[in-house]
Amino acid sequence: MFKNKNPFLSGLVVMAVISIITLLPLKKVITKQYFTSFQIEYIVLSTKMFLIFLSGLLLVKKLEEQALSGISSEYQWSFKYINLIPFYLFILGILGFIGKDLLSINIINVLLLLIACLLVGFAEEFVFRGYLQPIFIKKYISHNNGIFLGVLLPALFFGSSHLLNLTVNDNIPQVIGQSIYAACIGFFFGVALLKTNKLIPIAITHGLINFFFLFGSLPKLINNKNGYSEPTLTEQILSSATPILFFLPLLIIGYIILSKMNKNEILNKINL
Repeated sequence: MFKNKNPFLSGLVVMAVISIITLLPLKKVITKQYFTSFQIEYIVLSTKMFLIFLSGLLLVKKLEEQALSGISSEYQWSFKYINLIPFYLFILGILGFIGKDLLSINIINVLLLLIACLLVGFAEEFVFRGYLQPIFIKKYISHNNGIFLGVLLPALFFGSSHLLNLTVNDNIPQVIGQSIYAACIGFFFGVALLKTNKLIPIAITHGLINFFFLFGSLPKLINNKNGYSEPTLTEQILSSATPILFFLPLLIIGYIILSKMNKNEILNKINL
């Protein structure tokens, strides 16, 4: 059943499941009497991401493509340096809160943010790289550029999933920008999975990137908005396009690594 799935149908089902979980009104069951707005937001996010992760883990197990999914003990963790390539994104994230009063931060908020971000990493990697990517690879492996398509198409689904942010963010250029750079890094992670054989290190890297980029959103680190004016559409587009330049190198590096990959390496992992 799972071995012969239509990859596009599987992608649509995945998107539907993520949409349903994402839109669950969990905020209504958490009282503000005990938690701040920030804590409620990230408790809800953690809960939803945990549900998506469980769904992804179940799908990966049912798929029975442990090698392609990066959870097989048969294949060693190789080319570990690839997981360090996105390290420059950590630095960019850190630069965003240099000079701010870190001593004023509530450690509970930091831990909550870290847990939520790691759960996002595990949820998205298990669903898109662990489950969806093997289905696309099996579908296209016999075609010219089949491996490229097998990595690119799940990455596009991954990028498209970020359009769900339009339900909570009316800055359309920003959300579209998120979708584009998510697709770029999704492609890189897909290639990294094929080359390193392990999904969990990629999920951790993914989560830490989110953590460092969102660290500046912690209460007491957010810039004072006195005198704040709503940005124009042009300003929104420019501010949304800039992050894409940070993630574009990962797309290029991923493509270079993929172009040098031996197709037999992938064929040997497929459960025929």
